[in-house]
Amino acid sequence: NSQQTLSIPTLIMRLFVLSLCCLQLALLASAVKEDEELFDWQEFHLTIENPQAAATVRHYVNARDFLVANENHLGYTESVVVPPQEVIGFMAFLGNLQVKYEILEKDVGGMLLRARLENKLSARAFNNDPSTYFAQSSEIYTWMEGLVSQNSGVASLVSIGRSYEGRNLRVLRLNMNGGSNKPVIFIDAAIHAREWLAPATLNYIVKQLINDYKAGNSEVRTLMNKFDWHFMPVVNPDGYDYTFRSSSTRYWRKTRKPYRFAYGADPNRNFDFMFGGPGTSNNPSSDIYHGPNAFSEPETKALSDYLTGIRNQLQRGMYISFHTYGQWWLTPPGYTRSLPSDHTEMMRVGNAAAAAIRAVSGQNFRVGQPANVGLYEAAGGSYDWVKYRLGVKYSFTPELRPYYNGSLSGFSPSAREIPNSGKEIYQAVKAVVKEIM
Repeated sequence: NSQQTLSIPTLIMRLFVLSLCCLQLALLASAVKEDEELFDWQEFHLTIENPQAAATVRHYVNARDFLVANENHLGYTESVVVPPQEVIGFMAFLGNLQVKYEILEKDVGGMLLRARLENKLSARAFNNDPSTYFAQSSEIYTWMEGLVSQNSGVASLVSIGRSYEGRNLRVLRLNMNGGSNKPVIFIDAAIHAREWLAPATLNYIVKQLINDYKAGNSEVRTLMNKFDWHFMPVVNPDGYDYTFRSSSTRYWRKTRKPYRFAYGADPNRNFDFMFGGPGTSNNPSSDIYHGPNAFSEPETKALSDYLTGIRNQLQRGMYISFHTYGQWWLTPPGYTRSLPSDHTEMMRVGNAAAAAIRAVSGQNFRVGQPANVGLYEAAGGSYDWVKYRLGVKYSFTPELRPYYNGSLSGFSPSAREIPNSGKEIYQAVKAVVKEIM
């Protein structure tokens, strides 16, 4: 028998097909865990006092199937969720390193199951109103379609594109007294998938603005007549809806576009300003993966195109992007701790928000750039891009309640917190908008 020799192009093609098969198997293997509930998984809160121990902990955690609250913080004070079969070994590892820890939750899956049941009860009690419970993107849009039909002539729902998985990307516009060239207030939420309180708070504010306007509230009527209001409740619907699947997907942060052996990019590291800078990663498995290039995600591309289209109006108004959690009212730039030339003015307006919140609920919101108020530098974010690429002076990122303690549970508050958050952030939004009139 003569031995057949493969040509170079044929060999390359076969290797390519083999690599695709390996990728599909890897993605399939990861998908098996998506419906797993985190029963008996334990949440550890770590306090680490030196860089060497921090690096060792980071390596240990990254090499295992643990969940981490915030990759930027991992290494000093942070929460790590550990599967039951790894708990004893992790405790021994921490003991050998002399790392202090506290177990915050002994059954993360049980805690999340109780939260899901409570959310369903809230939905039923309030007739499936997404300003009162944590609703999936389709439920939010159905509710907003109802608002449009009830407020024809002043409300409209615009499709600005499609997500990677084909979901509609939609913006609700409230233009109460007409006019095509009014300054724009643009508010978005759920850039990060797991931050459920952000879209719920946005929905609360939408409902309250409409109700107060109809009731003849003079303050609200002035604000609504002066500005053209645009609301995007779910920037990242693929990731957001994915977090409703099970407790093991509840803390998903990124989009759902596949990259090599992982899914998704962090959409708030994917904007075209200081792309790939501090607080980002080029590892697709990372929660802060910036993507292969700026606007690689269809969600961020659609949002940036829409905002560019209303740039002139937005420059005379304001951009606000709701996130959770920690109780901060963040001012740009987020990529550096260096103070900008308009720092005093941005602090003045931001402090008006914090004062309005204290007056309503007594809660303390820290104001300033992320790295200067207890967070970290983060490049490629939406509010930096809006300010420095589009030239919108007033651009903010509120991190909603609860107060930051490093725990993953801060991303999964009770549905009972929605009206509390809604009331205080409603007053904060009105306060900052009044400051720029």
